[in-house]
Amino acid sequence: MRHISSALLSVSSLIAFIPGINCAQTVLKSFDNAPVVHFTLARRGGTFEATVPGNDSVEMDFLLLQLERAEARFNLTRREVKGNKLVRKAKSKALGGKDDDELMGQLASNGTWFARLKLGEPPQAIDLDLNMLTSDFYVRHTTSHAGTRYDDLFSKSFVKSNQHPYRSCTLPTDVFHLPTVDISIPLPFAYCRPLKGSQDTLQASGSMLGLAPSKHLRQIDTTFLLHQLLKEGVVERPIFSLMLVSGNEGVLSIGGTGAQAAEMVSKQTADQLDRAGAQEKINAFTAENGKTLEGGINSLVKANTPEEKIILHKRTEAKARQADWKEGWTWSKVQGAEGWWQTLMQGVWVGGSRVLQNQAVVIDINTPFILAPPLAVKTFYAAVAGSRPLDPPYSNFYVFPCMNPPSIEFEFQGTRFPAMQGGRGMEYASAIIPGGKFSLGRLKHGSGYCVGVIVETRMGLKEEKEGMTGSSKQGVGSAAASVRSQAGNGMRDVWVIGERFFRGVGGVFDVQEKRIGFRAY
Repeated sequence: MRHISSALLSVSSLIAFIPGINCAQTVLKSFDNAPVVHFTLARRGGTFEATVPGNDSVEMDFLLLQLERAEARFNLTRREVKGNKLVRKAKSKALGGKDDDELMGQLASNGTWFARLKLGEPPQAIDLDLNMLTSDFYVRHTTSHAGTRYDDLFSKSFVKSNQHPYRSCTLPTDVFHLPTVDISIPLPFAYCRPLKGSQDTLQASGSMLGLAPSKHLRQIDTTFLLHQLLKEGVVERPIFSLMLVSGNEGVLSIGGTGAQAAEMVSKQTADQLDRAGAQEKINAFTAENGKTLEGGINSLVKANTPEEKIILHKRTEAKARQADWKEGWTWSKVQGAEGWWQTLMQGVWVGGSRVLQNQAVVIDINTPFILAPPLAVKTFYAAVAGSRPLDPPYSNFYVFPCMNPPSIEFEFQGTRFPAMQGGRGMEYASAIIPGGKFSLGRLKHGSGYCVGVIVETRMGLKEEKEGMTGSSKQGVGSAAASVRSQAGNGMRDVWVIGERFFRGVGGVFDVQEKRIGFRAY
């Protein structure tokens, strides 16, 4: 087993982004047939861990708090008719949104996926938080010690601007140092510094990269970062992709994907495991017969000469370069109110049977669960043997027998993708969580039941109820209908596909064609 572990470790050093090792960036770069900017990602606070320190049982109060926080992020927008289409826009404070001077999203919060951005001369490294529910890109400087700070006073390349794309924000220019393409380029960006005396000065410093595909979710009058990179010729394709390697590591690729590199690493893993298995057979032969197997490992695994290895590598790389980035992906068009990455999931499969069909879903990697509306959750868990809902106040959560986790697949455009299958569970520093990848942890210490990742959300129902209450106070007619429309976030029958699905499935997002691609790796 020592040989197998070392084989996996060598792959880990390629793709798991061990500090100080740049192999992953090199591998990703070598397979791009067009310029692609690859950022390594991390999850702030580490892998989502809901268990009690020292054992494998969950903290239900913690899970309930995380659910409330996840739902709150979707309640900051409203739907509005714009021209001949329905769009999403930020709510005003009067409708339950943030203060009129405050931007959506929260910087430097635990559970957020982020990259490292280098800005200015000399380069200053700050956290770049990803947000799939807004379209804004900005850098914020506050007096707080929280977060990571960029300071224009320490940048020789900073060019001041008198433009104000948002209250408390200017539009200066500074040099961005982009990884993998090895380009440093001056770009304008929103630089936000809260006014002295404002409570916003107590918030964290850092930067936000909004990835939502609609200009209607922009609060700041600036250009989408991807469009800036396209205009400057840094990238050629109007796409970005997300690939989560583990619970706290991943890749954001702008202008392309990292799928081919992931497949290459997967093949290398298989090859190394074959050789490791062959070596174990040799060791067993030697121990049993007291002599070495003639021909050694080469008698069990075909060994290539150095020349053959070079030719094989070149052929593999050439084939990868010839493959267009559109191939190998299952594409699904964006639907619903314009704003988020929302599409149609054609089926939910449990144990080889389709139990749900035609479900609207929103993609959000910062949600630690898979959220589903009430009727869909009940139908899903009815197909999971031995499952049941918990009693209030935890009735959003269901449990299932830890020894019998369900086999789940999500279907997009006729292709079924394995979801949270296999494994003994999430490996944390404190414990190995039972129930497979579908489990958040054991219900109680010693219990045979585990809490499922698919969680019931009622946020759409809550907002509709609030809208109806508001309309009854203001009377009936068009005014009441307007209140209901503005209060509702349109999430009544919508799933949220969170980060758990993307551990094993890559996503590519086509900003121009408004579509999402899925690919298992």
